[in-house]
Amino acid sequence: MRQREIFSRWEGDGYFGRNPVTPDRLQEAAERDPVLQVLAEGGVEARRVLEVGASNGWRLACLRRRRPDTVCVGVEPSLAAVTEGARQFPDVSLVRGTAERLPFASGGFDLVILGFFLYLCDRDELFRVAAETDRVLARDGLVVVFDFCPPRPHRNSYKHRPDLYSYKMDYAQMFLWNPIYRRVLERRMPHPGTDPDDLDNRIAVSLLRRDLQAAYPDT
Repeated sequence: MRQREIFSRWEGDGYFGRNPVTPDRLQEAAERDPVLQVLAEGGVEARRVLEVGASNGWRLACLRRRRPDTVCVGVEPSLAAVTEGARQFPDVSLVRGTAERLPFASGGFDLVILGFFLYLCDRDELFRVAAETDRVLARDGLVVVFDFCPPRPHRNSYKHRPDLYSYKMDYAQMFLWNPIYRRVLERRMPHPGTDPDDLDNRIAVSLLRRDLQAAYPDT
């Protein structure tokens, strides 16, 4: 069975159960979240935001607190997370789904957040994930890639299920091979609970801008 199917059927619920963020913990989560920190540091003021791997929508709820007119949409494979999110954060629209097939019109979002799930994707679907992200992003939109970022690609058994793999690489490179995308800001840090000197478990938040005009200037 593909990793996507396993997460859609049951492991997504398991992940959500191990990593809940409830409304009473929203302020605490916002203060320590590296994605929100990078968005604030970069002065990002997006009006239409999509988060893929959105859990129950807590990060999107934080963005709406900062700017109440922001339209926030999340995609998440866990039925439990989507159900809880509808109850806990009713101003956030959550859709059950996965990253390789996004049920949205082209160019509909100013900002797309890829929220710490790429390391669990099936390897043959990464091109589809990148293509779908690019498709739903506005012409001059922004992408946040939040995931592992080791010095070299490698895999290891997924901590919570030995029949699954964690695949670790610099996931910003899914976009940066294309000159349409450029890195605006990046912050690297140890994964919580790991040795700060263990580079294989480093994580990163990369803020990328899509800009066709700048990629191919006239000569």
